[in-house]
Amino acid sequence: MDPKLKSMLTHFTPVGWLLAFFLNSIKKDPMTSFYLRQLLGLYICFFLSWYIPDYYIIAWGFLFVLWTYSFIGTVKSVEHLIPFIGAVFQKWFKKIA
Repeated sequence: MDPKLKSMLTHFTPVGWLLAFFLNSIKKDPMTSFYLRQLLGLYICFFLSWYIPDYYIIAWGFLFVLWTYSFIGTVKSVEHLIPFIGAVFQKWFKKIA
C-alpha cells in the first residue's frame, strides 16, 4: 500500500489509525510512522477534552484545526509537526511504529 494512503488512513477515526498501524507493521514507512505518532497524541487529546467542563467545544474546535493542519501535510506528502504539541508526541510515542 502507498505510504501516502496509509498516512491518510491514520486521520480517519481511531479504527483507521489501527488499520494503518497494522499495515505499517507489515512494511514500515517513515512517513506513516510519523503520522501514527502524531495522530495517536491528537486522538488522546480529543478523548481527554471531554473532561474539560464547559470548554470542551472550544478544545474540540482547536483540535480539529490541528487535525486539519496535519491532514494537509499528509496530502502534500510532507511531515508537518502539529503546532505546539507535535514534537512532544514524537518524543512520547517514539516506540510506536
